[in-house]
Amino acid sequence: MKTQYLYVMGAGSGAGKSTICLGILVQLLASGFTEDQLAYIKPVTKCTEKQPVALFCEQKNISYRDLGCLVFNKGFSKDYIDGLTPDSTELMNQVLDSIHTVAQGKAVVIIDGIGDPASGSVVGISNVDVASNLACRVIFIGKPGIGAALDNTVLCVSFMQAKGLRDIGIIYNKIPFLAVTDIEKYVSKRLTELLPDVTLLGFIKNNEVLTNLPPEFTSFVLKKNSSPSTLSLERNKNSA
Repeated sequence: MKTQYLYVMGAGSGAGKSTICLGILVQLLASGFTEDQLAYIKPVTKCTEKQPVALFCEQKNISYRDLGCLVFNKGFSKDYIDGLTPDSTELMNQVLDSIHTVAQGKAVVIIDGIGDPASGSVVGISNVDVASNLACRVIFIGKPGIGAALDNTVLCVSFMQAKGLRDIGIIYNKIPFLAVTDIEKYVSKRLTELLPDVTLLGFIKNNEVLTNLPPEFTSFVLKKNSSPSTLSLERNKNSA
């Protein structure tokens, strides 16, 4: 069984990455994957509090690791620059080892990023650096709004693309209910002009329960693609 990876990145802390990860797991189970085919990991983190996605994994007996091998405690960046921590190569190897360990025997692994796509760059293990070492598809969680949201999306996605990531889907989260119509209209129109190579997956209203993700989102996650550098989430029929 070849493990497939889906990396969830966001505009920053609080974008809703972990909540989207939970929604993906729910959707994969609904699509026919079994609990023992799935795994979730947050390999690099600042937050040590257990999130709902980890509780969901516990309840469903899905393999998970919500407190990864690398925790950015206060002062870690200074220690790294002073040479008091392992170098970036060793740190990257530790992160990749933790991902590959949880991935053993799994069809799909959901990787929950930290901060924004560039977070971790100071020590050489940004989200994009990690994703570049895996054959994965990326879902980027954008901030609500129009102008600032699009500006941030262009900045983040351009960085991802500059590092070689190509198969990127975007979903905008925490959209104020009264602004949904305008945001969907203007963001949808302008995003295709600014970033024609990305896939717009949809918009999620603020405090919306993720029982049913947008159809475009589900299609992107589950689509079949023969490219070795993108994610093909196919059910493993032998173990289903």
